[in-house]
Amino acid sequence: MSLNRSGRSSSQPSLHAGMMDAGHYQTWDKHALDFGKKAPTLEKMVMRVIETVQPVLYDHFVTMPTMTDLWDKGTVFRTYPYAKDATDVKFQPANRPTGRFGEQKHYFSGKHKLYGLKIEASVSPEGLLVAMIAHEPGSVSDLTVFATATTSTCLPYANFPESWAVLVDKGYVGLTGMTRAIHPKKRPVHGVLYRADVECNTNVSSDRVIVENFFGRYRTSTIVWGTKCYDSIQRLTFALTNFHLALMPLRQDDCHQYRAVLARYRRMAEENNAKRAAIQRRYVAK
Repeated sequence: MSLNRSGRSSSQPSLHAGMMDAGHYQTWDKHALDFGKKAPTLEKMVMRVIETVQPVLYDHFVTMPTMTDLWDKGTVFRTYPYAKDATDVKFQPANRPTGRFGEQKHYFSGKHKLYGLKIEASVSPEGLLVAMIAHEPGSVSDLTVFATATTSTCLPYANFPESWAVLVDKGYVGLTGMTRAIHPKKRPVHGVLYRADVECNTNVSSDRVIVENFFGRYRTSTIVWGTKCYDSIQRLTFALTNFHLALMPLRQDDCHQYRAVLARYRRMAEENNAKRAAIQRRYVAK
């Protein structure tokens, strides 16, 4: 099936339409206007394309290297060469779900103050995605996300303590009980960190920044088409990001792009809080 703006058949492949829609998230009605088709028709076509190409591209571009391969290439982490990858959770804002409040709050992230989904990704020292798990609601903690993935053997850490180490952030404190995790040390309550602890935290952050660089290269979106197709779209875009990285390796600037995205999330939360406060003031003034 092929489309053009007039709705008549053309040489433009369905794959092109699918990639455009996946890379530029808008509502289906908006994309339908761009391609001159009805929204349900375009949705079925795009999802059929994604479901067809996603398994092939993901299996081809997303692979878990062995430590032997990483050592042979000289691409191991500088401070922690025995760590196989760096893992972190990426938050994806979404519209407030419908339903009862108890169902809605399951998707509310206390950290970001937004409704959304979480996906956990692991990045190798080469800067390539090597594993991704299915999404979880925004209220689920990072530690729980990792534990669920390990239990279902989605990530290669089930052979603890013989497995290689994984670099994580402070959100994973407590993970050392189930896998060889390396994370920064939290400052004690009413206490301070020793100089050695500060240096250790700096080294961990220096090595695991590669996962933030990867998220910075990955193009984020602000619209979620639904939880049913979310994982397939994420796998497809992550696989294509790996392909892009094979042509243009990660740079330090990619980390700044990801931090800009996080700053945008904070602004979104502040705007939502300001709107709620304004509504409450108007209600009290009545």
